[in-house]
Amino acid sequence: MKLAHGQPPIARLDSVWNGRDRELLNAMFSFYAPRAQRIVDVCCNVRRMWGRWASNAVGYDIDPEVRPDVVCSWHALPDADHTVDVLVYDPPHLPLAAASARSLAPFAKRYGLAHSIRADNVAELHAPMLREARRVLRTDGLIFAKIKDYIHNHRYQWNLELFNANVRAVGLTPCDLIVKRDPAGGTLKSGRWRRAYHARNVHCFWVVVRNGRCEPRFLPSLERGHSRR
Repeated sequence: MKLAHGQPPIARLDSVWNGRDRELLNAMFSFYAPRAQRIVDVCCNVRRMWGRWASNAVGYDIDPEVRPDVVCSWHALPDADHTVDVLVYDPPHLPLAAASARSLAPFAKRYGLAHSIRADNVAELHAPMLREARRVLRTDGLIFAKIKDYIHNHRYQWNLELFNANVRAVGLTPCDLIVKRDPAGGTLKSGRWRRAYHARNVHCFWVVVRNGRCEPRFLPSLERGHSRR
């Protein structure tokens, strides 16, 4: 890669991140969207994963008890067409039947699982949000989506595949992927488990989705002659 005169080298993100969402989200904004102005978290809950970009983000949630900036569903975002630079999407990662009510209780309020669905996987949550994202995102606007695969009903639920299929179906482009290994991951337990047939699930995915091609059409932060890969 040839740099323009005086252009500093790009600090690239690694595709595997060991750590918390707060630090990763900060790094993702710095790398993918350093000039983002209109940022919307469509399911903010209590905003525990927000760091230094928190003051730039507007929080939406369906639950008024978590005191979002706007109470609304991602089925009908209040934003006008083509006005948002980045949407952050961290939906419930498990269906309501993924474990007993007792096992899920500590997670229900903290992570919004009380608003999940009764199914083997949470795939049906994605399409309504993605249709609205296609409407409100500017050209080259981004979605940062936290997606997790899991085991349920004796099957591996391939949520990442289902999410990306929905992304393409609405005309958006999945364009990058970070695998996050959380030091506190893999804590969900159930008294019904007697044998293990799957590895302990301690990771999740942050998918970067673009309203446009895989790489942006316009690179205002880069000098002429500086390519980026």
